[in-house]
Amino acid sequence: MLLYADEVVFTRPARRWAAALGDGATWGGRFLGFPALLSPGAPVFRLAWEVRAENAQRPELEAVLRAVRPLRWLAWLLAIALFGLVPLALAMHWSPIWLLGLLALIYLPTLIAMLWLLRCRATLGLSRRDMASMGFDVLACPPFALNLVRRVTLRCGLAQSADVFADAVLDPVSRARLQRAWEARRALLADDDVQGDAE
Repeated sequence: MLLYADEVVFTRPARRWAAALGDGATWGGRFLGFPALLSPGAPVFRLAWEVRAENAQRPELEAVLRAVRPLRWLAWLLAIALFGLVPLALAMHWSPIWLLGLLALIYLPTLIAMLWLLRCRATLGLSRRDMASMGFDVLACPPFALNLVRRVTLRCGLAQSADVFADAVLDPVSRARLQRAWEARRALLADDDVQGDAE
């Protein structure tokens, strides 16, 4: 994920929220971030430090989390099937009937997830084009469904700025750590601006 200098990525792999400004490495002037790589079904939000005009119509956090909660369980079921049962089936040379059952076990959660998203489309603010794009991706390649919650939450976003959201969801230690990282980022950007003016 590529983040602008003023963006913070928030994730909730389990019960607690985490926040990061991205790693020190940059690509095309943007910072690299790798949120919740090993947590299928974890919601991921990318928020700017200051509220942008287009954020006014974004859904509220609780509405988004309620809508994607069933998808988190489906993502874990799909992960178990893909990374547990598929290697087992290949190693033990399951019969074609069992392989068909495994294929159904992989596609069924994906289909249920898309039907659920269709039901919650208005709540999440997803367009028909968004739905068509995600539906094609996950049905053509079921492993993409592991990132369905991440994709939905990144696309719908939230109305709050990063600092307000951090105050609401982070514990004091994590909030202080994020503030220090943000101040260091601002100092780095200010130094870059000074150097650019000098040149």
